[in-house]
Amino acid sequence: MKVLLFTHIVDIDGMGSAVLSNIAFENPDIIFCDTFEINQKVLQKLEDKSIYLYDKIFITDLCPNEELIEKIENDENLKTKVQILDHHISILESLKSRHKIAKIVIENSAGKCSGTSLFYDYLKENSLILPNKIADDFVELTRQYDTWEWKAKYNNEAANDLNIMFSIFGKENYVEIFSKKLENNEALFSENDKILINEFKENMNRICDSYIQKIHIETVVNYTAAVIDEMEDEYKNDVAEKLKSKKDLNVDFVAMLITKRNTISFRAIKPDVNVGKIAEIFGGKGHKPAGSCTASAEAKSAFKIN
Repeated sequence: MKVLLFTHIVDIDGMGSAVLSNIAFENPDIIFCDTFEINQKVLQKLEDKSIYLYDKIFITDLCPNEELIEKIENDENLKTKVQILDHHISILESLKSRHKIAKIVIENSAGKCSGTSLFYDYLKENSLILPNKIADDFVELTRQYDTWEWKAKYNNEAANDLNIMFSIFGKENYVEIFSKKLENNEALFSENDKILINEFKENMNRICDSYIQKIHIETVVNYTAAVIDEMEDEYKNDVAEKLKSKKDLNVDFVAMLITKRNTISFRAIKPDVNVGKIAEIFGGKGHKPAGSCTASAEAKSAFKIN
């Protein structure tokens, strides 16, 4: 079976689907996309006709716009080949009707869903992967980290350690390392991995403190925002967690310009703040606790980002 996977480039949820595709299929083609690139990447494959060379096309942790979904569903050669698996509530709310090729699930009996957990369920239900404990643990840790249940519900540091592995090794190496671990039924964390993780945590604390020292406070759409004008993507969740613990800093959410991606990431500091809705105001997407938008001139001006 010739398989094409479109998945999210930014975090371990997107990486998790890439790992699973390597285990389930022989030499799948994987295209990593940023949140706002998925339409362009799928259209490119449609226009050059290369998408028709595949037996199955998966889109995980991302969702094309409704116009593109309908274009695929009206294509006799594609409508049975494409499967979209996403878990973002902003996507569910934006779609005007249900689509057979798009399965958008926010939560199920296991808890809040992630792209990786939905893909794993699909692969198991269709007998495309042989589950084992290592794969189960990998998917569950990915789900917990992506939905933040590792912190809010389970206090499971192993999920955070998985994300640190992504920060240490980067996209390609992370996918290769965990594909091999799952294929060979190896422990998710070797002794050397644990040493690297501890060193990373010590360094991360210093870096996060340096970012926090640079924040400025702005009022945006009737909320108080802590704004960081420039930072690396891998520290955004840890910076947000540190801000939550600062009792002397009364802010509703944090907005962080991720320079390399030209996006602004949002993380809720107060539990009643829905940053997914704030992201939507600036043309973005997200969940209640996390969201992002492109760093447009309008968005940068609203947050007084240079």
